[in-house]
Amino acid sequence: MDRPRWQQVLAFAVSLWALGWILGQLLVSRDRPSALDVLAHFASRLGLTTGEWSERLSEVWQSGGGGLAVLGGLLWAATTERGQLPALLGWIAVMIGAERLGYQPAMLLAVTTMVSFVVVLWLAALTSSRFVDRRAVLLPRDVLRAGVTAAALSAVVPLFAPGFFLDRLGRPYFTKPPRRVFPAASIPEQAKPQEPSREPEHP
Repeated sequence: MDRPRWQQVLAFAVSLWALGWILGQLLVSRDRPSALDVLAHFASRLGLTTGEWSERLSEVWQSGGGGLAVLGGLLWAATTERGQLPALLGWIAVMIGAERLGYQPAMLLAVTTMVSFVVVLWLAALTSSRFVDRRAVLLPRDVLRAGVTAAALSAVVPLFAPGFFLDRLGRPYFTKPPRRVFPAASIPEQAKPQEPSREPEHP
C-alpha cells in the first residue's frame, strides 16, 4: 500500500484483471473466458470500444505462448520487496501467454520456471564461497529467503484489488494513535575551562 500512486493504479488494474481471469477459470464450466476476453469485458463495462485490437493482440502473442509463460516466471522470480513491478509484468505475460497454452499449462510453466530458477541459484550457492568480502556472493539462506519473498509477493497480486478496496472502506472507521513527540535531547552546556588561579604577588 505504500507504493507510488502510479504503481498503485497499475497494481489495481492488473490485480482486477488477474482476479477476473482466475475466477472465470474456476467458476465457469463451459466457454471459460480468456484473459483478453476478461479485459474486453472490463473495457465494455467502462464504455470503451475494443474494436479489433483484442483479436489482433491475441494473434500476435499466440505464437509465443510458451515463451511468455517462461518470461512471466522469470519476472516473478525477480520480484523483491522494493521492486514489485516485475510481479505485475509477470502476471501480464502469463495471462497473455495463456491465450495459446490455456490457464493451467501457462500457470504451471510459469511456476516451474520460477522454482527452477531459485533452485539453480540455491545449488550454485552451495558451491560458492560463504564469505562476503569485496564482491556479492550467493548464500543458500539468502537465496531461499529471496525466493520465498518473490513467490509470496507474486501470489498476492490478484488479492491487491480487494485488499485495497477493503483498506479504503475501513480506513475512516479506525482511530490512529497519536504521534509521539520526542523532546529534543537537552545538550548539556560545555563547562567553561576554569582560569588558572593566580598566586598573589609578594612584595
